[in-house]
Amino acid sequence: MSERRSILGQEDDSNATPAKRSDAHSDSDLARRAEAQARRTNPPARGEVDALTPEEVRTLVHNLRVHQFELEIQNEELRRTQEELDRSQARYFDLYDLAPIGYLTLDAQGAIVEANLKAADLLGSTRAALARQKLSTFVTAPDQDHFYLWRKELLATGVPQETELRLQRTEETTFWARIESSVARSDAPADLLQRVAISDISAAKRTEDELQASFDHLEATLADLRAAQAQLVHQERLAAIGHLAAGVAHDFNNILTIITLHAQLALQSPELSPKIHKRIETVLQQAEMAANLIQQLLDFGRRAQLQLMPVDLAQLFVSQVKLLRRTIPENIVIVLDCQIDPCMVSADATRMQQMLTNLTLNARDAMPAGGTLTITLRPCQVDAGALPLPGMRAGSWIEIVVEDTGTGIPSDVMPYLFEPFFSTKVSGAGSGLGLPQVFGIVRQHDGFIGVKTEAEKGSIFTIYLPAIEIESVPDSSSDSPRVNAGRDQLILVVEDNETLREVLADMLEQLNYRTLSASNGREALAMMRQHGDDIALILSDLVMPEMGGDVLFHALKARGLTQPMIVLSGHPLEAKLQILKAEGLAGWLMKPPAMHELATMLGELLAGPTEDPSTDEHVD
Repeated sequence: MSERRSILGQEDDSNATPAKRSDAHSDSDLARRAEAQARRTNPPARGEVDALTPEEVRTLVHNLRVHQFELEIQNEELRRTQEELDRSQARYFDLYDLAPIGYLTLDAQGAIVEANLKAADLLGSTRAALARQKLSTFVTAPDQDHFYLWRKELLATGVPQETELRLQRTEETTFWARIESSVARSDAPADLLQRVAISDISAAKRTEDELQASFDHLEATLADLRAAQAQLVHQERLAAIGHLAAGVAHDFNNILTIITLHAQLALQSPELSPKIHKRIETVLQQAEMAANLIQQLLDFGRRAQLQLMPVDLAQLFVSQVKLLRRTIPENIVIVLDCQIDPCMVSADATRMQQMLTNLTLNARDAMPAGGTLTITLRPCQVDAGALPLPGMRAGSWIEIVVEDTGTGIPSDVMPYLFEPFFSTKVSGAGSGLGLPQVFGIVRQHDGFIGVKTEAEKGSIFTIYLPAIEIESVPDSSSDSPRVNAGRDQLILVVEDNETLREVLADMLEQLNYRTLSASNGREALAMMRQHGDDIALILSDLVMPEMGGDVLFHALKARGLTQPMIVLSGHPLEAKLQILKAEGLAGWLMKPPAMHELATMLGELLAGPTEDPSTDEHVD
């Protein structure tokens, strides 16, 4: 019976295990579908199977057809499965092998198990050549430690990590890569896999570097702007003080002129006792100190009147250093290093001497225990792209470096270094005008000054002055011009300050001149109309009410009067005076004028062409 059932395709399931019966039931759906297909076809022909009854033959044929259709259905499903597998493999190839990002699979030792085409291209190799190579071999030497620590943390925590480092594409080329990685763990540590994604971020890094460079440049520009703004505010404050100094200077100089001229006149008296003579000399000395203080303020405010001429700084500094060595302590050594000779600038020699003196005294105070002061003169060619100090222009400069080995300048003092009356010295030890005066002198000469300092090592003051072509330098050793006394000429004194007007008249009479006086320009014009033919020279203040000296000068010129005019000014209006000089002004003197200076200028302007100098009287 079982044999027959076997022939008929009917399984004997009497001894079947539950698993077999389960498999049979799982195939029942397929069998039913096949059997339904078989019923739709014709039954088998008679006599196809001789050993079986017709019914059995029909059953056998039916079963065979059912199996045939089962196989066909299975084949169809296998074909569809294969097509789906092919499509999946194609998608995998697109997504993995053709991905725009490099993909790697690493084993537990970090060796490459699998790589896509992009990874091979990024690493400058083939997929086959990458197999079994460790990814660490492609990491550049500077990033090896970083890669090691990054991978160690990844394996220890199992948390996906990413980093940026440089990978070697070839022996000559590298690229910046972003590496993202995760770990696929298993029960066996040896089966651990590390999935890695590599992206070339070189272009992004270049952009980042360019942005950083732009940011740094912007920061530097902003810093320069902030510094320029701070400097502008600082200079506006200094300018305000300079304006104040200029305004005060006029009144102070008038007072000092009165004191000085009266003292000078008093010294001419032969009846003075030695004691009184000494007291008057003390008055003159103190008046001179007060005048110097005013001069410091004017220098600081860049309002001083400069006598610009070609000056050889090398020659001037050699002479000045000789004097300075006698005035500073012996434990301070002054070294003068002139790397250019001659060293020509357009300058006021007196102001240059004052500048060097102030810097030397400042260095002296910074070296109470002694040290070395080095003064260097050298040429400096400035390029537009490398300006030593803001505001400088390209061209030829003279660089003056004054370096000491002192205590340095505290950082909290630096912002106030050039402000007047600011001093770190004890009360009475200084006016606080030394460095501000240096600053003003340098700037008035179209120069620049910078400072570097380090605590307990010293300070370096660097000054840049515009260089000029070599010219002949006036011989400062020539004899001073002879001072001639007057020959009873009539001089018109124009001054709004009555006391000063009187003392000027007294001085002129002492010098053998006659005088007329006026309190302003209008009165002076009236005097000229009355005594014009007799007046030999006009000596006038510049700043006066109603009509100042400049307006008076133009009025005299408009009337065709040719008498020379000298301006006395306690107000530093150098630009105006230069214009007047170009228009024919005979000369000017700053208040308070020294008696011999005024006598010399008058003698030069009023000396007649037939005068015999050997018969002149002289004023000491």
